[in-house]
Amino acid sequence: MKLEFGTGSRFGRLNFKEAYALVEYALNKGINRFDTGFSYGNFKSQPLLAKCLEKKLKLSRESLIISTKCAAKSPEYINYCIQKSIENFNSSYIDNFHLWGANIQDLEDGEILKILSKLQKEGKIKKISVNTHRLKTIKKISTGFYSEIEGILIDFNLLKQDRIPYIKKSRDYGIKVFAGTVLCQGLLIESIPEIFLRSYSPFYLGRALLKKESRNYLKPAKIIRKHMKNKYKKLYREIPLSYVINESLVEYIPIGMLSMKSIKRNIEIAENPIKKEITDGIAKWAFENCQIKENLN
Repeated sequence: MKLEFGTGSRFGRLNFKEAYALVEYALNKGINRFDTGFSYGNFKSQPLLAKCLEKKLKLSRESLIISTKCAAKSPEYINYCIQKSIENFNSSYIDNFHLWGANIQDLEDGEILKILSKLQKEGKIKKISVNTHRLKTIKKISTGFYSEIEGILIDFNLLKQDRIPYIKKSRDYGIKVFAGTVLCQGLLIESIPEIFLRSYSPFYLGRALLKKESRNYLKPAKIIRKHMKNKYKKLYREIPLSYVINESLVEYIPIGMLSMKSIKRNIEIAENPIKKEITDGIAKWAFENCQIKENLN
């Protein structure tokens, strides 16, 4: 299954009982990949996930895939975050480490990739990856220029189809592609008022209105939502995730799962996505009418 159980900031606001129930439900449904971040949820999400997985990790560490990330601040900071992450999970290693927000300058600094290579040789991280939304960085990584980088976590969805050439090129060089932001923070299936009324999350409302990336999604997402509703009224909620699942070059999809309902829905879509001819048709329309364009310079 391509799905990864995403534990963003809102996961860190759950109490243990709530979080544990979600994690157990996901495990019972066949999800064994979990994505988190060192600082997610004011440093609460990762320890909470680790506590939820504690028994499973002790019984069968190899049956779980744990991904975490931290900012590319300095080699010392990265080393600290990875060591603390290993302690959190009471494990000798992390499966995937995504260097969050790294740009070309960070990668060519030399010392950052050097410390990651060292930690990999020591067996503390299995795979080195980069989490970036910068098209220029995505493009350079996709060429295989950095031999240390084995994966890339990017923003890929109906509104960001300019990533496709670099997804294809990445796979040519054996770089695994993780697709995040597949629902544009939920905006591809619901409006901000709908999401707020369902979640009652001031955090979500603030992020949607204040964060530049979120604001950039608002108008294009509204356009494609309207088109999908008009064309496929009963199916439109399933189309955005199905589109990414149907992209064979995408290996994994970290996605937030904050309710039993959302986990069930995501798994149902993953196991039985909308037909590719439909998602391709919607993608073609979106490409022509509502792309969020980014300058490579």
